[in-house]
Amino acid sequence: MAARARLTPEERRSRSLAVAGRVEALEAVRSARTLAAYTALGGEVDPLALVETCAARGVCVVFPRIVVGERRLAFAECAPHELVRGALGAAEPPPSAAEVALDAIDAVVLPGVAFTPDGHRLGRGGGYYDATLARMPRAFKVGLAFELQLVPTLPFEPHDVRLDAIATEARLLLPGESD
Repeated sequence: MAARARLTPEERRSRSLAVAGRVEALEAVRSARTLAAYTALGGEVDPLALVETCAARGVCVVFPRIVVGERRLAFAECAPHELVRGALGAAEPPPSAAEVALDAIDAVVLPGVAFTPDGHRLGRGGGYYDATLARMPRAFKVGLAFELQLVPTLPFEPHDVRLDAIATEARLLLPGESD
């Protein structure tokens, strides 16, 4: 997180655009009818360019919100400017935004603190994404990262969900293809 925080706003913006370009090239994202995205928090890769490109193509873009009292996320469709401050401080769809069924989501782009080339992800520690992704087996899961967030190994548990792809400003990793 400290290395990510040292990036200047300009570096973060240009690298985020490069990451978005790599994600847009993925067939699973190009063919998605519904894409789950997020809003950047604490220096994360900003997926806004990807969100805008997908929305312009007619893709239904949904954002996560915490389900209070449960360790999971629900996704709802709304425009980025409609997001409101959620229970844990992140921007979320307003309560009036209708929830979209998890099985309707074709692809998910998600943040993390660190990633491994074999598809493991270290999140913020709440377990919300892992609990939710476990209920979305058909969705293509893409971690968005700056190259400096890649590490050789991370501790993981059986319930941790492995990603299908990791996109950085320098490359696209497809862990399932290297097994």
